[in-house]
Amino acid sequence: MILIYTSKNIKNKAERVIQEHGTNDVYEICGNLNISILKSNLGSIKGFLQYYKKHHHYLIQVNQKYQNTKIIIAHELGHYFLHKNLNTFKMENCSLVLGEKLEHQANIFATELLLPDYVLTNEASQLQNWTLNQIASFFQLPVPIVEHKVRHMNLLSPNIAINQNRLTIINS
Repeated sequence: MILIYTSKNIKNKAERVIQEHGTNDVYEICGNLNISILKSNLGSIKGFLQYYKKHHHYLIQVNQKYQNTKIIIAHELGHYFLHKNLNTFKMENCSLVLGEKLEHQANIFATELLLPDYVLTNEASQLQNWTLNQIASFFQLPVPIVEHKVRHMNLLSPNIAINQNRLTIINS
């Protein structure tokens, strides 16, 4: 059975993971779950989640040529928490649209895990009038993650909006 996840469901799932593990650190979460991380040359593939049924063990393979591995690991944790009971390789070969949907969901999970609401709202006053690039640099995250999060600020607070790619606090 394939579960249909909304962005809100995925956000709630990421929040529960952070709460259960007491952190949003992907390496610590993997350690808690006994998920091994292996860096290797994967060609054009950034990473993937692999399950060894015989040993009941999960492994995240990360392409060694990518520097910011925590993003890849967060994405693969998205597959772990959202899709681990699915044969995603088989599904992606059967349906390009479904494969893209699963990847999109894992990206949303990674965003919510790496940049939870409380982190952004705690820093909102300091980030006043910063560009997305500056915010991304501050959190050491790629711009698309910050942009996704800021674009969905209505989920965070009605007092924050984007104005010309700058974070602006609106008086309500």
